[in-house]
Parts: sequence; C-alpha cells; structure tokens
Amino acid sequence: MSLQAPMEDFVQFFSGNELGVDSAHFAKFGLKAKLKHYKKGQLLITQGEAAPKLFFLVKGFVRYMSISPEGKEFTQSFASAPGISGSTRAMTRNIAALFSIEALDDVICLEFDWLKFFEKMKTQPGFIQAYNKLLENMFIKKEEREYAFVQQSAEQRYLTFLDANPELRDKVPLKMIASHIGITPIALSRIRKKLK
Repeated sequence: MSLQAPMEDFVQFFSGNELGVDSAHFAKFGLKAKLKHYKKGQLLITQGEAAPKLFFLVKGFVRYMSISPEGKEFTQSFASAPGISGSTRAMTRNIAALFSIEALDDVICLEFDWLKFFEKMKTQPGFIQAYNKLLENMFIKKEEREYAFVQQSAEQRYLTFLDANPELRDKVPLKMIASHIGITPIALSRIRKKLK
C-alpha cells in the first residue's frame, strides 16, 4: 500500500479540508508518516513507556487498556478506522503512557512523531482550528462517558455502547465490553439475556 491514499484520508479526517492542504503539502512541510502494520494482539503503545507517536488508523480497530498494580485489566475505550489514536498526555508532555493500545484485529495505520508534527503544523492556516475541533470531539466523548457512569444504569450503558459502536458489536469479546462499561461479564450476560 502506498502512502498517498492514507495521507489524503488523514488530511480529510483531521481537518475536513479546513486546512486547505493535501498530502503533497504534508510532504512539503517535512511531515513524514510511516505506514505501519500491527497484527492482532500487538501493542501500538505500552503502559509505562514513552508514547510520542500519533496514529491514524487506516484499517482495523484497537482498544485502550490498562493493568492495575494488582494485575487487573481494564478496557478504557475503543477506536476504529478511520480514526486518531495515541496518548495525548504522553505525546504532549513527553512522558510515559498510562495505558496500552492493543490491536484487536490487523491494523494498518500512519504513524507520526507528534512533537515534530505539531511544531511543523501549528503555524499553518487552519491547523489550530482543526486541532481544536479534534480536541473538542474528544472532550465531548469523555464528558458523555463520565455522565453515563454517574447517571445511567448498566443496561443503558450497554445499549449506548452498542449504539455508538455498531461495528464492534460482534467483534469485541464480551469481557472487554463489560470492563469498558464498568460491570462484570456475568452481569453483562444477564443484561444480554434480558434484552433478547
């Protein structure tokens, strides 16, 4: 696979063409992306390690997961193509990631060095607006997730998950969905039986 089509998809996704740039402009700015392939089960970033990369998912889906000091595994969220992935905290502060990102099927993605990307792009017309829009969408999702944990029943959280992620319905193990919505796999089985 060549870089051209994924780069054009990235520009479209990131900016909605508000930047007035295309993949050729990215090359002119010196922005080099690597086209990477991760097999199912591989980690794009690892909890506790530096994670300076921004990923644009061209194909496949991933989960954000963390492991507690006691060894308990938590599924924090999911991301699927086309979409952005990475640790904002680790990228912007150049520190270790609080979670891992695991490929849940074969993933093809563009990989950027975030600090170089941001330094090159922050002076380009429209970039800050596009970046703010991206952050705004991330904060909205975070706010909605926090609201769901405080205001919704487990059943409502499950139905909201299915509504927001129809492509993951039959692709993600139930134990990961249960962890993501904050219940046990047994409780999720009961909910699913009730909904049939």
